[in-house]
Amino acid sequence: MDIQSTTSLHVASWPGDKDTQNPFLTIFLGGLRQAGLRVSSLETVEAISGTEADIVLIHWPERIFAEAGSRWKLAGIIHDLLSALKARPAGTKVVWLVHNTEPHDARPLQQLIWPTYIAALIRQVDGILTLSPGTLDIVRRRYPALARVSGEGMWHPAYRDVVLAPAGRAAARAELEWDATHRVLGYCGQIRPYKGLEDLVRAFRGCAGPDLRLLIAGMTRNRAYSASLAAMAAGDPRIVLRFDTLSAEAFRAATAVCDITVAPFRRYLHSGSLVYSLSAQTPVLTPRTPFASDLRSLLGPDWVHLYDGDLTPKVLETTAAMPPPARPPDLASLSGEVVGLQAATFFARLVGRASTTPPRRVSFGGI
Repeated sequence: MDIQSTTSLHVASWPGDKDTQNPFLTIFLGGLRQAGLRVSSLETVEAISGTEADIVLIHWPERIFAEAGSRWKLAGIIHDLLSALKARPAGTKVVWLVHNTEPHDARPLQQLIWPTYIAALIRQVDGILTLSPGTLDIVRRRYPALARVSGEGMWHPAYRDVVLAPAGRAAARAELEWDATHRVLGYCGQIRPYKGLEDLVRAFRGCAGPDLRLLIAGMTRNRAYSASLAAMAAGDPRIVLRFDTLSAEAFRAATAVCDITVAPFRRYLHSGSLVYSLSAQTPVLTPRTPFASDLRSLLGPDWVHLYDGDLTPKVLETTAAMPPPARPPDLASLSGEVVGLQAATFFARLVGRASTTPPRRVSFGGI
């Protein structure tokens, strides 16, 4: 596709990159801008009906559950969103970028509402994107109504500027009274039940290696869950739990402490945590899923270690004993520029503006 053919496209994103909860938005929408698209932010669902954009791009429709303080407010937000989508200008296409097929750790009311809500939303959708090639079919199997719409599996973009220098890594370890002789397993990110971190603590406690260490660091809103993890870890001085809100710098330092990120996730579609660790040049260990398998195929088995079944002490010990990768991961395919051009090409095709001229060769730098 001729990159110039996308320059007149206007994408309105809900939420937009004024939402700072997740750096994904900054990276992904920045990639669209680098591809020549005009990108604007939709701060409210009501703004959808008045947009002049060619594409309304929806991320995380489940976020309304967190924003609604009561079931009545939730019903109002759903009504406003669906009404705004129905009232959008003729020719405006709706694209759902499917981060998750369902809410994580949903409460009973949310579980009850979600099927009806997402079915109504899907009826307004003209196209879908997923964040790895192998997850597109997963989404369509989960929601057969999406078989009627155009779709593409691209890649979750890598994170920039997250590699800590060796001196910084050594300093972060020293703060924990660990050094280069320790082999550190860890998980950094939001502490939530679906991530299966109790399996990680349980398996680690079964490991005999005196040089092994475990770090779990990140924010939690579920005090009962964090308390259960603390109880499981009690009595093992090799385990450090830090249930704090981490700044960007603290998150980067915590990730750099780890030799391997262990993510024993349950029922997930994509994971920014895995991509962040790989962007920080930290190998990952995680269950075999379509998303993880795609990353392994792209980056190689030295960077993405997979296991089947339960996480066991043997799996941890075997992975911890492996030598570090000989060279940094090749993240060129995950650059924001490349992912942005992929998405821009899909949007242009969806609105009927795909170019018939030969593609212009574009060179993209590394992450």
